[in-house]
Amino acid sequence: MLDILIIEDDNELREMLSYLLSIVEGFNVDSLATGEGAIEHIESKKPRLILLDIQLPGQSGLEILSEVKRKNIPSAIIMMTANDSELCETNSLVLGAHDYVSKPIRSNVLVERIKRQLSAVDKKATISCDSNNFYLREQDSALIYNDIVVSLIPSEYELVEVLIDANMPMMVSDIFEKIHGFSYHVEDRSIYMRISSLRKKLLRYLPEVQLIKNRRAKGFYLAYPVSKL
Repeated sequence: MLDILIIEDDNELREMLSYLLSIVEGFNVDSLATGEGAIEHIESKKPRLILLDIQLPGQSGLEILSEVKRKNIPSAIIMMTANDSELCETNSLVLGAHDYVSKPIRSNVLVERIKRQLSAVDKKATISCDSNNFYLREQDSALIYNDIVVSLIPSEYELVEVLIDANMPMMVSDIFEKIHGFSYHVEDRSIYMRISSLRKKLLRYLPEVQLIKNRRAKGFYLAYPVSKL
């Protein structure tokens, strides 16, 4: 199995990282110099971790990240960029990146972060989910049911976490106030939109299971046990 796929157009940096991670650290490493054809390569090689530059010819790193998440590919992803801005980091994490490093790359920091993410990948691989039981994994914001891993955006993760902590039906107003910390306005539809969006996503992956249900005059609740990892 391929441990790490490096996607970086800077030849010198790509070769340095390949040497560091394969020769020095002993990982099984492959690399690409462009984003073109990256998704096909990822699907074929199935790397445990992708070290992904944001600015790439052919297809940008953020586009590749978005496609990886859309296809529900389980590889951990660490983004790399020379643009040390909060917005760039936020965009990467919102799209589902597991970590983010700025250039110039500090080798010791990068290796530590890679090892941390690979450890999480290994832990994920050993998880055996019980029948009809869900797991919410903080490491990569994922909802797991049996062998199916569904990546969640932050608003979806937050919603599930609130319902787990409540362990009972919650009115929309209570969910809103728990998430935002201020009073709910009756015209605000944001919580309904979150619930609807998450239900539609889960329906694509788990058509036989309805996780979030609504009890009349009581509110929304989780129909199955969900454990935090």
